[in-house]
Amino acid sequence: MSRQFPAFRGLAILLVVLNHAVTLSLQAVATDALPGPMPAVRWILEAVRMLGVIAVPIFLFLSGGYIAYALQAGRLGQAYLTVVLGLRFILVPYLLWSLVFYGLLVVLNGARFTLPEVVKNLLVGYPYNFIPLLVFYYILAPLLMPVARRFPWVLLLAIAAYQLFSIAALQSGELGFTLPEWASRFTLPALRLTIALWGIFFPLGLVYGLHSAHLTPQLSRWRPLLLAGAIGAYVFALLYELALVRFPLAELLCPVFVVLSMPVIARESIPFARSLERLGMRAYGIYLTNLILLSLAVEAILAWAPGLLQRLLLAVPLLVAGVIVAQAGLQSTIRRAVGRQGLRWVFG
Repeated sequence: MSRQFPAFRGLAILLVVLNHAVTLSLQAVATDALPGPMPAVRWILEAVRMLGVIAVPIFLFLSGGYIAYALQAGRLGQAYLTVVLGLRFILVPYLLWSLVFYGLLVVLNGARFTLPEVVKNLLVGYPYNFIPLLVFYYILAPLLMPVARRFPWVLLLAIAAYQLFSIAALQSGELGFTLPEWASRFTLPALRLTIALWGIFFPLGLVYGLHSAHLTPQLSRWRPLLLAGAIGAYVFALLYELALVRFPLAELLCPVFVVLSMPVIARESIPFARSLERLGMRAYGIYLTNLILLSLAVEAILAWAPGLLQRLLLAVPLLVAGVIVAQAGLQSTIRRAVGRQGLRWVFG
């Protein structure tokens, strides 16, 4: 794997927390009928939140590259043993923190969940929406490897076409044409939305991981266009979010350009690379706990310092920093209690 990828993992989890901090802060302002932010502040917050569109694609791309590396030498049986061993430290923490989150909703919001509702939430990935898609691709990876090795473009074009089909089936007319109602029957149950959002990124990482020696020089030649495409697509995605232009594919194209740019961005050019790498080592644990910690922090602000939510450009960075520090403290406490190996069962 490229030297810069651990820093990108840290950047991705930072953007996840930032996106959630903005979202929960704005929700709290609306729910408690507090005065909303000035238009200029809201534009800044939306611009920051929109950066989150690249976070999950980065995770999936890096996961695909990791699986390509981990499964290269093994036969099918050995490959599935590797997959099962890896899934232990994805699924157990996912189940644990999902149940904690549902419990928090019961305490804070008076929510009620039946057992079938809990099972459905876990299958679709509420609130950790990309985990079922990641598990799906992990299970499929040993079968995709030979195709990705021999026919990489066929694989990518097929999955990209199915992703576009899923978008069109779920949001009829969004891409400029309308599909019949029965089209949605051909989307994957429990994964419909996540395939539509992120279906291409794990296979893209898988193909890159298998063909990096050949692809990296080609991507280097296209670096200026890839970076320009990432910036341009981000701007159009933001303008679309603000209902100023109509370009629904911008939110999909932006992370495609970003992940294709990652292999040709030198580690030395990434600001705070070492700090991001350290953050990236805790990425999965932060992903699973950040919504819980943010929800508790926002409730505390509403109870004791609601005026802070009138200064969202101050409140949001404080929330992000607080979550990262609190998660580090939580992880340190649990490590002392259960040891390093036990920590993997809790945070992955």
